[in-house]
Order: sequence, then C-alpha cells, then structure tokens
Amino acid sequence: METLYTLSLLLIGVIATNIIKDFIPKIPEAFILIIVGVAMSFTPIFNNFELEPEFFMLMIIAPIMFIDGQKQSFSKIKKRFGGIWTLSVVLAVVTALVVGMITNHVEVAWTLPLAITLAAIVTPTDAVAVKSLTAGTDMPEGVGEALELESLFNDATGLVMLDLSLSVLSKGTFSVLNGLEHFFFVAFGGVVIGTISGLLIVALRVNLQQRASNPETTIIPISLLTPFAVYLLAEHLGTSGILAVVATGMVHNWESSRLRLTSTSVQLTSRTIWGTIADVLNDIVFLILGISLPTVWSAMTKIGVSGTLQLAALSLLTYVVMLVLRYFWALRDDDRNNRSRRHRQTLPSFFGDRNDQNHRFYAQIFAISGVHGTVTLAMAFSLPYQIGGHAFPYREELIIVATIVILLSMLISAIVLPLSLPKKVEAYSDSDLIHIRDKMVDYASLKILDTVTDHNTREVLSAQLQSQKNKLFMMDDRKRQAPEFIDLIADTQDFMIAYVHGDYASATYSLTTINAYTKILTYSFNNGQKTMGHFSHHLKHTLKRFMRQSAWHLANGAITKAQRDRIRKTKLASDPKFAESVEKWTNTRKEMLRLNEDVITATDKHLDDLLRERLDNKQSDNDYIYMTRETMNRFFSAIKRDYRQQTTQVDNSLYIQAFQFEYDFVQQGVTDGFIPTSMASVLYTEINHQAQTLQLQENNQFDAIGG
Repeated sequence: METLYTLSLLLIGVIATNIIKDFIPKIPEAFILIIVGVAMSFTPIFNNFELEPEFFMLMIIAPIMFIDGQKQSFSKIKKRFGGIWTLSVVLAVVTALVVGMITNHVEVAWTLPLAITLAAIVTPTDAVAVKSLTAGTDMPEGVGEALELESLFNDATGLVMLDLSLSVLSKGTFSVLNGLEHFFFVAFGGVVIGTISGLLIVALRVNLQQRASNPETTIIPISLLTPFAVYLLAEHLGTSGILAVVATGMVHNWESSRLRLTSTSVQLTSRTIWGTIADVLNDIVFLILGISLPTVWSAMTKIGVSGTLQLAALSLLTYVVMLVLRYFWALRDDDRNNRSRRHRQTLPSFFGDRNDQNHRFYAQIFAISGVHGTVTLAMAFSLPYQIGGHAFPYREELIIVATIVILLSMLISAIVLPLSLPKKVEAYSDSDLIHIRDKMVDYASLKILDTVTDHNTREVLSAQLQSQKNKLFMMDDRKRQAPEFIDLIADTQDFMIAYVHGDYASATYSLTTINAYTKILTYSFNNGQKTMGHFSHHLKHTLKRFMRQSAWHLANGAITKAQRDRIRKTKLASDPKFAESVEKWTNTRKEMLRLNEDVITATDKHLDDLLRERLDNKQSDNDYIYMTRETMNRFFSAIKRDYRQQTTQVDNSLYIQAFQFEYDFVQQGVTDGFIPTSMASVLYTEINHQAQTLQLQENNQFDAIGG
C-alpha cells in the first residue's frame, strides 16, 4: 500500500507542476519540479526520504534510456561512433581522473580511490535537464546532438568507473589490466546482451502479431516489460544494464523502420503510451531530486557550517574543473582531425573547425551545458554504508558534494544559457501550421474515405477527422456567403442534375421520378441560394404551411394519428382515383429514394475526386468541399424526410488507419522539404496526444461497455 501511495503522490506532483508552470512560464520546469519535490518531502511518506538507487535505476532510468534508445538509429550511431566514443568514454574517463587527482590533492584525508569515486559520481550528464533549462532558446544543432549522444552513454561509463573505484576501496589493490578488462566486459557485454535480447523480443512480437487475434493485449505489455527485463538480465550477468536497454531500444527502432513489426493500431497506441511515460518519468526524476534535498540538508547540519563551506568550495572547484575540461575538449577538434575525418568519417565535427567563427562559442555552450542530474545523486546514494568490513569513509560528504555540483550545474546553466543563446525563432508561422494541418487532415480523410462505401460511416468519419482543424464550418456565415462556396455548390448541383439525366438514371428510373427529383434539387438550391441565411423567410414559410395543415385537420376532424389513419383508410376504400394516386405516389417515392441513394454515391465520388485534384495541384483551403458535403447531406436527408441525428458507430480501426495516413503525410512532407522538422514535431504531438489518445479512449470505453 505504501508503494501505491508513493506513486500516487509522485503523479500528483507531476500534475501540480504542469498546472503551476503555466502561471510562471519564465521559470524552467526543472526548478518548479525540484521545488514541488521539496514541498512533498514534508509529507509523512517522503519524510527523511533517501533515494533507493537500485529501485531508481530499474524503475525510472531503465525505461527512460529505453525510450531514448528507440529514438536513435544504428546508422546514426555508426556515423557518429567516433564522436560518441570521444565524448561518452574518453572525455568521461579523463574528467574522472583529473577531478579525482585534484580532489585527492585538496582533500588530503581522502585516498585517491575515494576521490575517483566522487569523480565517477559527478561525471554523468543530463541532456533532458538541459532541454528544460533552455526551453525557448535556439540550441546549435551540432551542440544539441553532442549533448544528446553524450548523455545517452556516459551514464554507463560513470557507473563502470564507480564500480571499479568501489572494488579498489574494498580490496585495497588495483590492476590496470584487470580494470580495463572489467570496463570492456561490462560495457560491451551490456551492448551485446541488449542487442541479442532486443532481437529475440522483436522476433517474439512479430510472431505474436501474426498469430494473436488481439495483438494490442500481448505486444504492448511485452513492450512495457522489455526495459525492466533486459536491465535485470544484464545486471544479473554483471554487465551494464543501462547500455543494454539503450541497445535494445535501438534494435526496436531499426526493426520498426525496416519491417513495420506491428500493426498500425499497435504502433500508434505504443507511441502514445511510451510518449506519455517518457514525459512523466522525466518529471519524476526532478521531483525525486527535490524530495532528496532535505535529507542532504540534514547531513550538512550534522557536519556544521565550517565543514559545509569546505565541501561547497570543493564542489565549486570540481564543477569549474569539469567546465574547463569540457571547453578545451570541444576546442581540440583541430585541423588534423578534420582532414582525417573527411577520409574516415569517424570523428564528426559537432562544434565546427577552427576556421568556423562560432567554434569557440559552440565549445562554451557545450561546456556550460554539462548539467548533472539525478543519476549523479542516485550513484551517490548507492554508496554502501560499509565496505571492506569497515564503515564507508566520508559517505555523507560525498553525497553533499554531488548534490551541490548538481545544483551548481543547473543554476549556472539556467542563468548563462538563456542569455547566451538566441531566442528560438520557429521556421514557420501559425498560418503555415494551420495550412499544413488542413492539408494533412484532407489527405488522411481522402485516403480513408477511399476505403469506405457506407455513406453514413463516411460522413461521421469525415466530420471527426475534420474536427482536428478546430473550425466550425457550418457556423461560419461569412464562408457560407463566400463566392468559392457558392460556386462549388452550383458546380455540385450541375453535376447532380447531369447524373440524374444521364444514361444510367434514364434507363433505370421513370421520367416522372427523374423530373420530380430534378425539380426538388433545382428548387432547393436555386431558391435556397437566394434565401441562404435568411432565417425569417424560412420561419414565415414554415408557419404558413403549419397553419394551412392545422386548418384542414380541424375541419376534417383528423387531429390524432388514429383519426388520420381511419380517414385515409376509408378514402382509399371508397375513392379509386385517390387510391390510384396514392399508389402512384408511393411507387414514385420508392423510386426517388433509390435514385437518391445513387446520387449520394455519385456525389461522394465527385467531391472525393475534386479534393484529390486540389491536393494534387497543391491548392489550399479545401474547407469549402467539406461545407458542400454538409450542405448536400442536408438535402439528401430532406429527400428521405429523415431529419433525425443518426448515431453511426465507426470501427476503431478506421480511425487508426486515418491517423497512420496523417503520420505518412507528415513524414513525406519532411522528406520532400515542405514541412520543417519543428513543425513535424508539433503535428506528431497533436496526432499522438490529441487525436489518437482521445479517440482511442472513447472507442475503448465504448468497447468495454458494449463487450
């Protein structure tokens, strides 16, 4: 029960932060989360909270790294391998050694292995924190990519170095050869286990997809369990669980892009679920940091003011050393390396070469962006209370230094980066986004309507998809009076008249039916166009008809339905001409209804073809076609004398297919260059978190009730 309360409070903290940040948008979300976390630490559940590193790494970091791994492709990693190795391994090891030796020199009471332990703890960086601190600014593309790839793998480097330093503290001896063997076994072993596990899991999912009648209930739970299973397996075998889940995520990315391993429904549902989980877990990371701060503060009060100031000075020195190392490491991308890169492509230039006027600026931004996050705190709290049969030396001091380094890196980055980086200028305007969104919806609507024959289903589906445009078409009187709309109505009316008098209709239906239908069609639109929007005219006409019919019913004593039926039956039996007239009218009515259905089918195809032609010609503002569909539907309902709001249930798979068509449109737009990447991200988010989530929830609820 306590675990349930803990999870509930963390989720409440995430919800509260998302509400608060709208009122104070200038404060980075990460700091709001930390402050909310501090407030939550005063609750009974989180009082005297101390981070459980094993639980944290398994339940929080493993799924986050799995999600990040799914965003990376093997081709990108292969192309950037030189840079990844340099930043995530070589820079991390050099930083740990330099910081360790300086710390050992400053803190003379600390042994070198203990100093290296601190250095290993503060080595990992957090790209998610950087993104939170730099929201609204334009991070250089190369620097952003370097930070992302560095953060993806240097957590494992820090964990391996921490493991080595703890081994030395425990045994009292260190062998360089054994240390290197252990490092490569843990690192490469994790990659191998993650890759093999990923391939096996993917094969299982493909097999289940082919055999399962409802793949969502099996494949998605397997996907959710994957990072935990792979992490536990890798850790059990003594390798890096972090690198294992990253490798597994990359396998899923590769397999999905090549084979489309699951159905459309599974893909879209999985994307929505994992996207939501990623957002929540990243928020929980900073909440936990805030919850942990009072525990660190309690340790600082035990040490006293003098000891705390000494540790604060050490923390500042450690941070400055890492900052300088990162800066000069980025500058070392010299001409010789650039020449070799042109031939080998193993050390990509994230920061430009020395001839680039922004080279030093990029190096500075990379250095300042070396933010340290909760992984550092988790590693600090993972230090054992006893080692080698003795109490672990200076454990609380190490935790305090790690915490201060985290806060320093976040504060300095939050102040310096927004001042140094230019404000983000979107590559598109709001009108551009609206235009592309409209085309996306029209494209998906046309594609999915091509697969549907039932008119009612087509219209419900079309209306639902068109609602993504956030427009009230039929309520917009200005558009209804627009020349384009009036012309399109007239064109559609001409098409319908030509169809009714065409060869097929003339050979199938009587001339009486055709003429009657044409008369109604002509009157409805020719007269209707003149009076469109004039409510008073329609109301006057309706009242006159009502008064005339009421007078007749009163005069003939036909008030109730039973009375009217009795009078009608008597007249049919006594008046042959009336009976003949009624029969003729009934037959004509049946014929007209059949003709109406044919006209509906033909008109749907006509408007589909028109929309297809406009999309092919890259014409914008196709809303008039949808408005025309709505107008024609009202006419068809009037012919059928069916004015009831019909409830048509649309199969969930049709919405899923439509969303996939929207994805395809955006992906093709990015490839062709008419949709900027930043706009594509917005559209993907809308499809995922708005259209998909809402529609899937509605349909799942309906299925649950109906099933």
